[in-house]
Amino acid sequence: MPWQTQWVSDQRRKALLAGGAVITLFVLLYVAWGVSALAGGPRVARGVTVEGVALGGLDEDDVRAVASDFDSQLVATPATLAIGTVEIPTNLATLGVHTDADQLVDDAFAARKGGPVFLRPFSWLASFFGDSTIELVLLVDDAEAEEAVVTLISGELSEPTDPILVLGPSGLTVTDGIDGATIDFADVPGQVQSALDGGEPYVVDLDPIPLAPSLETAALQTVADEANAATAEPLEVVVLSQSIIVEPAMLRSWVRIDTSEADPTWYLDNSIVVDELRPMFSGLGSDDQQARFEIVNGSPIIIPASESVLCCADDSGETIRAALVAPAPTPDPDADPDVVVIRRVELSPVTSGSDEGVAELEALGIVEEVSTFTTNHACCQGRVQNIQRMAEIVQGYIIRPGELFDLNEVVGRRTTANGFVPAGAIADGVIEAQVGGGVSQFTTTIFNASFFAGLEFVEYQAHSIYFSRYPRGREATISYPKPDFIVRNTTPYGILVWPTWTDTSISVTFYSTEYVEVEDVGRTESAQGACTRVTTTREKTYQDGTVERDTVFAVYRPGEGLDCNGNSTRPTTTTTPEDTTTSVEGGDTTTTAPGESTTTAAPVTTAPTTEATPPPTTASTTEAPPDGE
Repeated sequence: MPWQTQWVSDQRRKALLAGGAVITLFVLLYVAWGVSALAGGPRVARGVTVEGVALGGLDEDDVRAVASDFDSQLVATPATLAIGTVEIPTNLATLGVHTDADQLVDDAFAARKGGPVFLRPFSWLASFFGDSTIELVLLVDDAEAEEAVVTLISGELSEPTDPILVLGPSGLTVTDGIDGATIDFADVPGQVQSALDGGEPYVVDLDPIPLAPSLETAALQTVADEANAATAEPLEVVVLSQSIIVEPAMLRSWVRIDTSEADPTWYLDNSIVVDELRPMFSGLGSDDQQARFEIVNGSPIIIPASESVLCCADDSGETIRAALVAPAPTPDPDADPDVVVIRRVELSPVTSGSDEGVAELEALGIVEEVSTFTTNHACCQGRVQNIQRMAEIVQGYIIRPGELFDLNEVVGRRTTANGFVPAGAIADGVIEAQVGGGVSQFTTTIFNASFFAGLEFVEYQAHSIYFSRYPRGREATISYPKPDFIVRNTTPYGILVWPTWTDTSISVTFYSTEYVEVEDVGRTESAQGACTRVTTTREKTYQDGTVERDTVFAVYRPGEGLDCNGNSTRPTTTTTPEDTTTSVEGGDTTTTAPGESTTTAAPVTTAPTTEATPPPTTASTTEAPPDGE
């Protein structure tokens, strides 16, 4: 029928129109997508985000800049390095964590571009109505992580302590060694990655590995028994026509341990033997008759020797040891049985003429001042006598090229017999009286003279409490036998150590040939638990233009009697001696007069130092440094 035909025709027409409209929409969608793709160039698709940051429309350089911004945020992302019971606060950036910029670029440009090409216009269309989020990938730089942990655990894990020989009333005894600890640094990157995978809070767990002492207590005890047996009886020492009796206690005080071979052995320290025997044979001569340096009008001059005969040869310790271990003398059967026969040893004297030693001193190149440093103190206290006594002993000492200067070895134990008196010192962060208290002021002074002379610091320990009259972070304490102060002369010239003093100051000046210019270029401070770690950078410029930088550091307790956890180190405070009435430094007790401050007679090669403001400290399980005299 005609109306039915017409109806079918209308339906076909409508279907064609609808289909055409759909096709037209598809064509328009593909055209719009193609125009957008051509116009946009190599840029991230619309609506792509990472960690809430929009990346749409950015080129590759822009995406890498976003990655750099995320790296900056890692500095503020806290992390904890946990080694057994020790926890060290740090951050992800310090531990070598970085944003994987390459992965971020790849993921950003791949977003909304996956799947068949014919479906990409629909992804493009969807970008107008919602975001596509990609994941931020972090990676760990193995070398940076290991290096960071080496720095972070410095001073946190103890080195093993070998057993030591101690001289007591009953002879030589041995104290037990103490295990130390380390970690497996190869595990560090993997543990940092595990901390990242575990999410916040980021804790890097490292297992401590015990370190046994290099010397066994039993082996050292065997050596001590041998030395006790050899030194059980007095020894007669003869030089020319003079003789003295050396008692067992003195013989044993000369004993030292040689651990250079697989089995330890004992020997007598040649230098100590000669130093202690020489004044006992005073009729033969004295040290002040040998060629020596004196400072005249600020310049070093050589005073020639006068003719003298001195005790003893440099190998006297070896000679005495050989006598001690030799078979005991056979008694004369006809001699009085009540007469005790003791061992006897003859030592060779040494002689010097007026020109002996002058050429050797001249060859050292000690011709001018190369550094000096001064600290002040109140007068008229017992500690001042100790400071000046230490200066007397050290004055005139020469550090030859390549040699070590060991302050404890040069001065020896601070005893009343050696001219030292009781004065205030710090033990466990609390004031107490010790013979030789206060000598850390001398140590700080010679530390700074060494700093500006460019010497290599081999061993030192800063005071545990900061005092403003010393350069913050650039100072040292001392006790016996530890902590010690040891530096090495790395110049090709000798260095003459020349302390001078007044009633209210101590100065240490080094004389040599100018070899290196030194500058303190500033300091940084960081929290080490409740303590504060202060690091000072030294810049050394050599004559050939070479520039080197190194650092020294100090760790200060939060207050007297507190450790780096903020805990008390002693239940009560010890009273200071009468001659030390106000302030105390770790290894130093001083009275501070009004307006008193540290003054530095700086060498011409140095620049003024700059002080840094300490940051707030946070509690940790870090232990405070040891104290001194």
